[in-house]
Amino acid sequence: MSGLIVTLRGIRSRFGRSTLVVLLSTVAIAAAVLVPLYSRAAAQSVLTDTVAAPPPIVAGLTARSTELEDMSTKVDDRLKATPIVASVLGSPQDTIADSVDPAIKQKSRGRIVFRPGACEHLTIVEGRCPGANELMISDRTVERIDVHLGDLVKLPATGGSSRTTLGAPPPVNPSFPVVGIYRIGDPTDPYWETTGFFGGSEFNEYGDGTKIVDELFTGTESTVLSIPLGRPVASIEYPLVPEKVRLGDVPELLRELNALSAANSIEDVAFNIGLLDSLRNADRQRSAITAAVPTVALPLVLLCWFVLFLVVAAVTDDRRAEIAVGKLRGLSLGGITRFAVGEPLLLIALAAPLGLLLGIGLTNLAAGAFLAPGVDVQIGWPALLVGLGALFGAVAAAVLGARETVRANIGALLRRVPHRSKRSALVVEAIVAALALAALYQLLVGSEGQSATLGYAAPALIALLAGLLTARLLGLVARRRLPRAIRRGRLPALLAAAQVGRRPESARLVAVLTVALALLTFAATIWDVSSANRLRTANAEIGADRVYVVNATEPNQVRAAVERIDPSGKLAMAVTRVKQSYNLDYVDLIGLDTERMLAVSRWPDKSAAQVAEVAKSLDDASAPTVQLKTGRVEVRATVRALQQQRPMSLGMVVGEPGAPPRSIYLGPLKSGSATYAGDLTCAPAGCRLLGLQVRRYPGDNAPGAATVTIESLELGGTPLDAALSVPGAWRPTEPLPATQTMDISTDDSGLTLDVTGASSMDIVAQYGDVAAQAPVVLAGPAPADDPEAGSFTFPLLGKAPDPVHVVDHVDLVPRGGDHALLFDGPAMVDRAERSAGLNTDQMTFEVWATDAAPADLGARLAAEGIPVVRTENWSQQMTQLGRAAPALALRLYLFSGLVALLLALLALVLDAGITAPWRREQARGLRLTGVPARALRGMANRENLMVLGYPVVAGIVAGVGGAALVLPAIALVSIDGGDQAYRLGGWWLLGSLLFLLVALVGAGLVLRRVRGGAR
Repeated sequence: MSGLIVTLRGIRSRFGRSTLVVLLSTVAIAAAVLVPLYSRAAAQSVLTDTVAAPPPIVAGLTARSTELEDMSTKVDDRLKATPIVASVLGSPQDTIADSVDPAIKQKSRGRIVFRPGACEHLTIVEGRCPGANELMISDRTVERIDVHLGDLVKLPATGGSSRTTLGAPPPVNPSFPVVGIYRIGDPTDPYWETTGFFGGSEFNEYGDGTKIVDELFTGTESTVLSIPLGRPVASIEYPLVPEKVRLGDVPELLRELNALSAANSIEDVAFNIGLLDSLRNADRQRSAITAAVPTVALPLVLLCWFVLFLVVAAVTDDRRAEIAVGKLRGLSLGGITRFAVGEPLLLIALAAPLGLLLGIGLTNLAAGAFLAPGVDVQIGWPALLVGLGALFGAVAAAVLGARETVRANIGALLRRVPHRSKRSALVVEAIVAALALAALYQLLVGSEGQSATLGYAAPALIALLAGLLTARLLGLVARRRLPRAIRRGRLPALLAAAQVGRRPESARLVAVLTVALALLTFAATIWDVSSANRLRTANAEIGADRVYVVNATEPNQVRAAVERIDPSGKLAMAVTRVKQSYNLDYVDLIGLDTERMLAVSRWPDKSAAQVAEVAKSLDDASAPTVQLKTGRVEVRATVRALQQQRPMSLGMVVGEPGAPPRSIYLGPLKSGSATYAGDLTCAPAGCRLLGLQVRRYPGDNAPGAATVTIESLELGGTPLDAALSVPGAWRPTEPLPATQTMDISTDDSGLTLDVTGASSMDIVAQYGDVAAQAPVVLAGPAPADDPEAGSFTFPLLGKAPDPVHVVDHVDLVPRGGDHALLFDGPAMVDRAERSAGLNTDQMTFEVWATDAAPADLGARLAAEGIPVVRTENWSQQMTQLGRAAPALALRLYLFSGLVALLLALLALVLDAGITAPWRREQARGLRLTGVPARALRGMANRENLMVLGYPVVAGIVAGVGGAALVLPAIALVSIDGGDQAYRLGGWWLLGSLLFLLVALVGAGLVLRRVRGGAR
């Protein structure tokens, strides 16, 4: 009991130092406990984010069947056998639908659907929600097929008559009244996320003119089943509830999902499971976190132990006199050891629960600050065992810290002889340095897997190596400066070199400071680079603040809708995308509106001025577009050198939106001047001039030639400005067949076409309202035989290949990533219309918008006839990237660097406080011998500069240099690595250096105050 009282009194008398021991032990235990706690919380976070990425219905379970009897019972029975799967699914949504051909004035096709709750997710603009044997149709259907509220609509099943039995009477198809008209609400509502609804846009129809209409909703299942000879399909959709997917349930969940997936269908019920892929991806991220977090946290734990070792050594050394008295009184080595380490061991025991609580608190703080919503901290045996291990490590550090003082003889204790470094310490340092160099070598030249494993450990090894070298360098410099200062009579330099060189504690503090500064600088550098890469990746993956994937039939439909919603051109932009296969890979083709690109798009790696230059370079315009309309076309032309066996004729090529080009016959060629005429019929949207042609007689492969000078073009008696006298406005079709030649010239008389041909193919001169080669921005290798080609042909939006020219080669393009072609979409649509037409089957239509765009833009697009299928958000993507496995590991690194610096500065201040009394005694003794106060102040300043300056320089160099070495081995954005840019992106490094400067200035002021200057 008396020993405990003495220990408690000692703690009270040295309260400040005791508090620091508790603080260091608490931080060490908390850092260790963070490994299992943060690893599990981070793994749960990436699991939640990964399974929440797809729409809930897509990620969940969908059961479909044409056998409707007892379908729900079959599905429920199956889910009872997989209780973990059932526990993560939400309430089911039933749907039953049948394909019908409404028998009305115009041919149409749609689906009659019963889906409980549909009326709550639609806007009823007229009438009411339907009941049994009643219909509700969309406002678009009213306009398209001329059916109205109150009309009776007969609903024969699609193909029903072809399924009648021979000799059986024809079915009596039911008729149902239209009692309601709805408008599509928010198509991105999770209620509609099966993506199979609302296909009745303005231009959506079959080749025979049958119009596709939106769903016809009814109020009961029996109404759908009443369609004779129908083929109804029932589905039950179980949306995933991401928050219910817990990390501990994943093994059993995977087993049950694999069992469901292997069965695929049960008793004619087909299952579609979207969760399996998400769980596999989440498991890869969890593995990355599990590998990274311990490697990141371990250096902090070791640093805490070492600082604790220094603190206990300094505190024990300050008790030299007490320990000497104990030895004089005959205490045994065990008794002296208990007396010396009793205080720190009691303080460490007190710190154990505090460290556990701090680790839990920090993990909770991280969960609330940047982990996925709903992530809680799970405290289990791993955390307790790791905390116990950290406690034992702290005890060992304390015992080792007191060991040298306890084993010193009485004379050394009373004379305060500085400890000397032993050869064993040099051997340990050499071993550590060798291991660090070996690990760095393996990192730089090892395999990809080895580099990834060592990527997070390497910074600590570099920092440790830098700390050891800096400490040794400081001692060497101090010893070399001492005789030089003696020779030159520089007293402040002599005293400073003597103070630094004779105390091994100075070298240890320098090593700790260097390691801490290197870790902080590395963490700030790599976090800065990773932040820039997350921004870069989000810009490449999303492309704008908001992206709406819409359901449309052709590009001009989307463009016209966007122009009506945003006439300013500053808020939204229509985009057409195609994923084109090439050489066992895919190339993203992105056609956007270059006039709106600067205001709307987010470009990776480019400033606003650079984006404006890109938009300018993508301008595909050449001669002015010649717009045409229905009317009589007249062409005044002079024909010379006419050679023909069968009559050749003159034609004009025109194009119109959504259709391939067509030729207008203007009459047979005849020598001399004449007027050629033909009737042109255009759609309401109008036509445009694509070219003029010399038409060969069908099947005539005999040689023929003619020189035709086009003097004027008129439409309905009005002259057309077709740039007939403008050089370069007209060009031959490329490439010309080997059997044809065409020379084009212009002068004041008009456009002259000198043609020859030995085949039945028509000879076409193109009007150059677009450039000969389409300008494109290329990311990645060119989709051509030569990956470095600057000009090549490749199908963009049309069915035929387009000649393209690369105007800019970039690493990434918005929404296209690292292998894409980006171009002027409207111009490319025009190009497709002059060749084989648009390849609409492969197109995806999107609307990109800024944050300033209306919040109800999705509803406005639906009202324009292009319902939204999916919405993607740039800010949400940035949040997701900030919660991916690499970012979570790097956040811990940044935290470790800050804590390491604070611990090192605390150790420095504590050492100054412990040594302050006897240093003041030394200063007073030197003053008595005649040393001026100015020299003593110079000594203190030089010493502080050496102890603080060397670590600053070495730590920053080691941190930045280590980042340069390690960056290629560390995934900055995703666990797959991918395209990464190694450049700073913000203020993190500069901010950390500013924080370091403030901390060092503060530490210097504290040192001067604690030591009392030269007084």
